[in-house]
Amino acid sequence: MTPLASPVPGLRVGVSALFDPHDTPHARTFMRALAVARNCVPGLARVQWHFLDDGANAVRGAEVARQMVDWKADLVIGHFSSDAAVSAAALYRQAGIALLTPAATIDCLTLAHPNVFRFCPSDRQLAGDLVNWLASRQWHRVHVQSDDSAHGQALCVAICEALVRAGLLRVEEPEHADVEVFAGRLKPSREHWQARRQAGSNRPLVLTDDAASPYLGCAEDQRGKTFVIGFGTPDHPGNGCHASALHKTFFAAEPHTYFRESLLMLYVLAELANDRLYAGQLLNALQHTTFNTPLGAVSFDRGELRGAMTCVWTPGPKGLTPVTR
Repeated sequence: MTPLASPVPGLRVGVSALFDPHDTPHARTFMRALAVARNCVPGLARVQWHFLDDGANAVRGAEVARQMVDWKADLVIGHFSSDAAVSAAALYRQAGIALLTPAATIDCLTLAHPNVFRFCPSDRQLAGDLVNWLASRQWHRVHVQSDDSAHGQALCVAICEALVRAGLLRVEEPEHADVEVFAGRLKPSREHWQARRQAGSNRPLVLTDDAASPYLGCAEDQRGKTFVIGFGTPDHPGNGCHASALHKTFFAAEPHTYFRESLLMLYVLAELANDRLYAGQLLNALQHTTFNTPLGAVSFDRGELRGAMTCVWTPGPKGLTPVTR
């Protein structure tokens, strides 16, 4: 895709993700966040953009990273798929390029790559919060499955490790469990949920972050039976409604999951662009600066967003609603 240049040369920013909404609705959400930011955030006016689709897979993610390095990107945003992000991160690190990701949760991204900055909870936070919530419900025997994505498999491992730390028991057969957990992408999560209910299972089922989407579907009678743990919003006045209001202004609808995280990332990018920082200065700025945005203050601890939160939802007749603990 042809780079989009601003009238005045500025920060060179690579943008990579799965862009086709037919493959995942999260692609539409990410592109909508970009559209809102490029129309509403003045600091982005000087950014030079370079768009490359990563296909949400490891092979294409690495190809994109090499092309971004050749283009001499100062910074890359996106790679919301953990599969693509993991393969790209090391190549960016070798080139001294920071990667900002709104939604890739896999732990090794930040643990192995100090050039990565995450705007959402990590797998270990999702897993720990999930297991604490299961324990609060007295669900001590847990059956855990995942899809075949790097994201799902890594989150499954994190959940199993959290079960051990909490003294809960992982069981091999669903019939022996108090609750089932499925970690994976949106489409496999939806298919797994439907298959379990069609098979006659009424056992509580918890899906994970990617499934926290209206595209999961509605259900007439799932309260107490089906749940989704995903990204939460800090309980500060205005933090959530600002993103929601912008989305409704442009698209006449409530934003979907990952919109707030993507918009937050773009506000931070705008501050970096306003400061006229370039590649050699960006990593230090991201590691040591507190960014004040309309969605709240942003700072990082070894690549992890301080104050990142999770939330549990349940699907009902009108879609997902938060669960009061």
